[in-house]
Amino acid sequence: MRRYSFLHLAFLSLTMGVITGCSAPTAPPTPATTEDDHDHDRDKMLIAHLGKHHACLTAHLSSKDGNELDVFVETIGEEPTPVALPLLKLVGKAKRADGTEQEVIFEPAPANERPKDEKAGTCSHYVAKTPWMKGDDVFTLTIEAELDGRVRKATWKSFNPKKYAHHED
Repeated sequence: MRRYSFLHLAFLSLTMGVITGCSAPTAPPTPATTEDDHDHDRDKMLIAHLGKHHACLTAHLSSKDGNELDVFVETIGEEPTPVALPLLKLVGKAKRADGTEQEVIFEPAPANERPKDEKAGTCSHYVAKTPWMKGDDVFTLTIEAELDGRVRKATWKSFNPKKYAHHED
């Protein structure tokens, strides 16, 4: 049996690495997203994280009934489903680029606009009257809600009501 010296083994290992091709070290996995690290859109909604859920913001622009903002709370995933929260109000602030702020109070949408199986005292679709809002506005909206024993925030940046309007008349 032939014996190999340390140098022979090191040379053999190096040669095998070159022949088979060394791969670059892989990057560490990206951590899961958190509630404040990104937003994105789907159809006519801008989406932000609210704790372990998505909060989808859309606008209702109506010269007859007045302008409104809607928030839909749903699961995160390929086929999102509504999530009814035990909150009867979501309070937030809309801040325009010029620094002016408006308080925004979301309340449960009418029952006929929410899933029929929602339990009393819970809601997955909230509506806020926004008579100050114009279609060409651009603002950042932040809401806070106490969920799972912690205050959670959802922030939508550069929200343009006209771009994200699900209804306009």
